[in-house]
Amino acid sequence: MDYFIFIDFIRQYGYIALFFIVAIGLFFFPVPNEILLMSGGLLATTKLLDPIPTFLVLYSSILLHGTLLYIIGQVVYNHSHIDKNKQFIWYSRAEKGRELLEQYGLKAASFSYFFPFIRHAVPFSMGMSGVSYRLFAIVGFSSAFIWLGIYFLIGFYYGRSITDWTTFIQHLIYSLASVVIVVIVFQSLKRKKQRQRRML
Repeated sequence: MDYFIFIDFIRQYGYIALFFIVAIGLFFFPVPNEILLMSGGLLATTKLLDPIPTFLVLYSSILLHGTLLYIIGQVVYNHSHIDKNKQFIWYSRAEKGRELLEQYGLKAASFSYFFPFIRHAVPFSMGMSGVSYRLFAIVGFSSAFIWLGIYFLIGFYYGRSITDWTTFIQHLIYSLASVVIVVIVFQSLKRKKQRQRRML
């Protein structure tokens, strides 16, 4: 991927270019979404972009991304001619998402943007589960705002001190993977203890 093409595009068209690059990148770019957000923060330290408008443009791209996934899920749910039972895998997954919301409340989805793949699946599942857009926006986009803020600030405040981006990205990916593993292990141990208590 030639990043200079994107920089030239942003230099020519400014925030509009940044909006479309990030909106498309969240769906298709073969890099972690966090890298896109940090890159936006880094660009905000240059003469190309200003910090506050850059942050708002990035957030708008995330809103578009989540809204489109929600609408797609809703369309699939409302217009599918497939019998809505356990044999329809997407419907069953959406029902699991709804059960998660009912069991743990809003906090179950409030951290969705902090985990790869889940940040794409949750908007789709919530749309397909028939959850109102208002509820989805409160839960998902509040999580997205914090998620964006963290990585934008990393790129903004520490971007200029990073001389080797390849090494930095590798360390970041390893760190994110470690956090995910710790969370999975913690949840597994928690479920194991709950099962043992039920057996007693």
